[in-house]
Amino acid sequence: MKRLLFACTASAITILSSSASAQVWLQDRAATQGEGIRSGDIELHPGIGAELGYDSNFFQAPANTPGYPVVGTAVMRVTPSFSVSTLTANRAAGAEPPKVTFRAGAALAYEEYLTNTAALQRNRDFGVIGDMALAIAPGRPLGFNLLDNFNRTAQPFLVADGTAGLNRDENRVAGEFVYTRPGGLLDWRLGYAFNNVYFEDPTVSYLNDVKHEIYTRGRWKFLPRTALVYDGSAQFIRYSGNVLPNSSPLRSRIGLAGLVGDRISVMAMIGWGASFYDTSRAPVGQFDSVIGQAEVRYFFGGTAPEAGQQATTTMSSFAVGFTRDFVNNFFTAFYEQDRGYVSLSGLLAQRFYLSLQAGFSAIRYSPMLDTQGGATTLSTGAGQGAFTDTRADASLYGEYRLTNWLAVTGTLQYLGEFSNHSFQELNSSMLIPLGFSRFQGLAGLRAFW
Repeated sequence: MKRLLFACTASAITILSSSASAQVWLQDRAATQGEGIRSGDIELHPGIGAELGYDSNFFQAPANTPGYPVVGTAVMRVTPSFSVSTLTANRAAGAEPPKVTFRAGAALAYEEYLTNTAALQRNRDFGVIGDMALAIAPGRPLGFNLLDNFNRTAQPFLVADGTAGLNRDENRVAGEFVYTRPGGLLDWRLGYAFNNVYFEDPTVSYLNDVKHEIYTRGRWKFLPRTALVYDGSAQFIRYSGNVLPNSSPLRSRIGLAGLVGDRISVMAMIGWGASFYDTSRAPVGQFDSVIGQAEVRYFFGGTAPEAGQQATTTMSSFAVGFTRDFVNNFFTAFYEQDRGYVSLSGLLAQRFYLSLQAGFSAIRYSPMLDTQGGATTLSTGAGQGAFTDTRADASLYGEYRLTNWLAVTGTLQYLGEFSNHSFQELNSSMLIPLGFSRFQGLAGLRAFW
């Protein structure tokens, strides 16, 4: 296995996985689905979207690097989708609360590249998204949720003639108990999740992993406008092969959430995280530090949700916040991320929907791994070992609904990794920069029912 293949593959996955791969209307069906087709106590929601646009750097390649060209392309994307559910709140209004609710959906996203087709022909592929949620005794003192999410990601290698594909299938299934005290003073969740990631190309099978997770989160509203909030998790991550270190990370955070007036919510959480990487094969860095989040959110219309409850995207709001956490990484074991962010979302007059997510991060990578899972040299102009880069991300989506089933859509996305660091090709003195910049813009039509 070549170190070049390992490093290029890992860096591409690390960065690409941080950007949204699915269209916004698939991420938030509550705000973007239509009235639906009723069949008894079931709702059906078919839909399809078609978009045209441009991608400035399809392979997320560094600039001015021989052998790693920056390839831009015109893109056409077609996305059929379908979801089914028990009656939603609008249709079930006035009825007795159901004992069981169900929701499931699936979508296929196909991209066709209209320019630079010679370089991109091997990357024509499709992504698949699927999800399911079953709630038993929702809204009652004790309930149970069963959840499943599937995602097939079609992703290119770092270069057009790469020898390995990064297409992968990821599935997460979870079950959780939900306790709610009458009056909404206390709600708590305790659950277990199993996650599996499978790379379809055997060349990168060492990236396959399974993850077991035990998690809990909840809130206690001890004052009319103030709640104590907590979340914690224990994970057990195991990789195929002997390249990446297994780990058993722990996270625990506690904080306060409250309301200032009727339209402003504030939240602050602080805690500790520890990575617990397996060092039996080779020494690797460890994360053992503070994690947390702080956010202030303003609601334009109506009142804010109760203290500690999450806002839905149908509640028009603007937020400013900061998060600190650590993330498993395929070529440096992990990275610390300190990210400031802003978000804006809202549905205006039932016709115009807008969603904005943007952030700027300081990314501190642990020392680079070699193909045996141990620390190795990162070639830079100033040294080696742990290093820090910065990252900017932004996503803007808007749609105007011409009718109750047809909308004009527009999407703008930007992702930039700003780095002075490089890694060295195998058997070569050439340095490959880690930094890149990528812009995507698409516009189209979406039909939804």
